[in-house]
Amino acid sequence: MNTTLNIPKPMEDEDELSDLEVQSSTELALRDRSNSIKLHDEEQDYWSHRIDYLKNEHQIINKIVETEYQKTIEKTRQMFNIPKVTEGKINRIKKCSTWRDKMLKCYEDYPRQPLMCSSIVQAFSNCVASCRLED
Repeated sequence: MNTTLNIPKPMEDEDELSDLEVQSSTELALRDRSNSIKLHDEEQDYWSHRIDYLKNEHQIINKIVETEYQKTIEKTRQMFNIPKVTEGKINRIKKCSTWRDKMLKCYEDYPRQPLMCSSIVQAFSNCVASCRLED
């Protein structure tokens, strides 16, 4: 026959056990929180480095695009030999604008007789030709 003796536990033992349980659950919660914070910090570091890397890559690509753009502009200028507009050229063209205004006025005054304006048209044409020859 097997008889077991039930020995009542003192109250102090139960209090200590409950204190230990509370303490261990608190430690677990703190450990979990610490791990969570550590994981969050690692993720933060990862994304911070990733963003920095992408910014650098973006700057490199922008520099490449800018240099290619400048090269294309230079090639286009060489291909088409775009004339430079200077102040002297503008002043020469301004001389012709007075003849142009006179020519337009003449055509308005004589809408049905364009030959009346032939001398003014000839003067305007000579002015334009002289500007072209000076280039």
